[in-house]
Parts: sequence; structure tokens; C-alpha cells
Amino acid sequence: MAPYDNRDSKPHDPYYEPLSPEVIADPHPFYRRLREAHPVYWHGMLDSWVVTGHAAGRQVLTDTTRYASDFRRAGIDVPNTALSLQRLDPPDHTRIRHLLVTALHELPLRTTAEHLRAVMTARLTALAGTGPADLVTGFARPVALETICGYLGVRPPDGVDFELQSNAIVRSMDAGLDPSRAEAGIRARAALSSLVAGWLADDDRSGFVAAARRAQQAQPEITEDLLANSLRAILHAGYESSSRLLGAALLRLARQPALLDLLATPEGADDLADEIVRLDGSVQADGRVCVADGELGGRRIRRGQVVIVLLAAANRDPAVFPSPDEVNPRPRRGRHLGLGRGAHACLGAALVRQQLQTLFGCLRHDGFTITSTDRPRWEDTATLRGLTSLPAEVSARRTATAAGPHPIRG
Repeated sequence: MAPYDNRDSKPHDPYYEPLSPEVIADPHPFYRRLREAHPVYWHGMLDSWVVTGHAAGRQVLTDTTRYASDFRRAGIDVPNTALSLQRLDPPDHTRIRHLLVTALHELPLRTTAEHLRAVMTARLTALAGTGPADLVTGFARPVALETICGYLGVRPPDGVDFELQSNAIVRSMDAGLDPSRAEAGIRARAALSSLVAGWLADDDRSGFVAAARRAQQAQPEITEDLLANSLRAILHAGYESSSRLLGAALLRLARQPALLDLLATPEGADDLADEIVRLDGSVQADGRVCVADGELGGRRIRRGQVVIVLLAAANRDPAVFPSPDEVNPRPRRGRHLGLGRGAHACLGAALVRQQLQTLFGCLRHDGFTITSTDRPRWEDTATLRGLTSLPAEVSARRTATAAGPHPIRG
């Protein structure tokens, strides 16, 4: 979540206390109660407006003239290490996004899909028949890291330092709720930006890093620091957001294996991926700062006030989604806010969908099944939700090599 007032003492809130054990276990009843009572709500603990309705949330995400990702536009200091694609607004954001989109167009998604299937199949094969395993550490985390690093064209970082730094960034997103998390996140961002800068300086690189470096040569106004910070944000999102989404998808499919029957229709994989992002997306919230007084959902929002869109709440707004807490086999595809909206829509949306569709294919076409063996555990984070453990058994009805063709989109 965006920077908030870092007072040590926070007032109690009757609707939503993000780091309480009950909300960590399942935030959706709390989102629903808040949305039904106050779709746009002043939250004392967060010193911010909290938006839970779909219409108001979409308005905040798409109106960059009034709601800024760059908090400097409201006179708020932002560390240089935090300035990236994610924290700029047009026209600065437009320039760096154009550079990165140019680099994206150099890399065919089909190649990534083939790599994804090989990685996922290998991981599931290694787990099959071995007894209870943790699908977070044994599948979701390594698959996400191998995928994003393969796409970037770099070797996955070794050792525990990267994992600690990555998690420190996640936890620092909730620094407004727990100020003790802030400093470690600042240091971790700097460390990972330095790692990326080293990749950019290597003339022998390939993949997205090399493509971005070539694109920068045509846009010298994009500084090396901004490019490194933006690629660091892509690395981090490709690891943390993706691994958490994969973990949540595995949990849902273990509990509802019949959902894979949706793949029997040509559009089924797209529909199921879209619904899982809507229902189980890891990014729970996105913050903006108001830069011009105005009205939102009948409430007066003042310049300098922070507005937090609870994406996960907006994605279950019954005004937009019938049976909002269930997978809809005929979803209103593309209406959810799980991959952002407007200028800051997720740059890696196609890769996110490809990861989910490849996972579906491994489970339906390659014959792997997942059975939960114990209760999953959730990390005590509010902005980026994810499992720390998913105990399950993996079995294979037949070998992956004996399975029929695996649909690959891209």
C-alpha cells in the first residue's frame, strides 16, 4: 500500500484491520462488509480513503490527472530507489512504458510458453509420488523465479539474500500499518536495483534485459537508474505477484478440481485464468494520492489525501459480477481490476495469463493431480497476499511424455 502516516498508535477500525489474524486468514468477508456499508470510506488506521466499489476504484485507477502514482505531485518526498515505471505518471510514465513495450515486442510469447511448460512439468514430475510436499516452496516460488528470470535473460539469483530482499519489499508495502518494515524495504530496493544495473552493464545479455537496453539507446532521456529501477520492479512483480497467484490457483484447483472441466471449451482456459485473477489475485490494493480536490462516490477528496483501491474488494462487487465469490464459467472477461487499469495496467498481463493456462494444461492434459494434505498458511501481509505454505500431494495418472498435445497459446 502507498505511504501512510507512520504514527505508532493506530485507531481501531470497526470494519477492516488489515493485519489482524482474521483478515490475514480470509479478507473477503471484511471487504464485503466494508463495501456494503461504505464503498468510499475514510480509514483512520491508514489515514487514507479506502475504495471497495468497482466503479469508484476504476475511476481512481484511470484518472491520472486527479489521482497520482507519483506522490511528488502532491508534495510528498519519494526515495529515488522507489521511482520506477510503477511510481511515475504521464508523460514520464509514458516514455518508460513505451521503452519497455518496445522491448516486449522483440520476444515471442510462444517461446515463453514452451519454457513454462517444461519448467512446470519438471517440477510436478519431481514432486509426484513423493508424499506430502509444500507446493509454495516446491512449485510456485521456483517456477515463478525461473520463468521471470528466463524471460529477462538472466540466471536466477543464488542464495538466501535475494529471497530476503524480495520479501522485505513485500513487507514494506505495509509500512503504513507497521513502520518497522519500511527501512528494510528501502535497502532491498536499492540492492535489487544494483543487481539489475549489473545485468544491464553486461554486453552478453539476451532476453528482455538486452532488449530494454537496446530500446534505451533510442530514448536517451530515460536514465540508467530509472531503467534499472523499472526492471527491478518487473523482476519483483514477476516473482512475488506471480508465485503468490500460482499458489492461490493451486489451492483453488485442489479444492475445486472440477473447474478444469471448463477447459473443454475453446475459450475455457482464457475464462478460467481471468476468473482466478479476479478471485485470487495476489495484489490486494493499489494506492494513489489526490492532486486536485474533487468528489468520489459522494465523498469529498482533498489534495494530498491518499486513496487506496482495494482491488480484491472491487473484483467481487456484485454490481458488476453475478455470484461474485464464485468462478463464473461465462465471466465478464476483462472487467475486473486484478491486473490494474489505465496507464498503470499490468505490463506482464499476457505472461500472467500464460502461466495460469500452462498450469491448467499440466493438470488437465498431462495428468497431474493435487490433493491438499493440511491447512494452508498465509503470510501476514495486506497489500500483497500470498501463501507461505500449501501442503499437498502430487500424483501423476500417466507420464507427461505420454500425454497428448498440450495447447500452447501465444
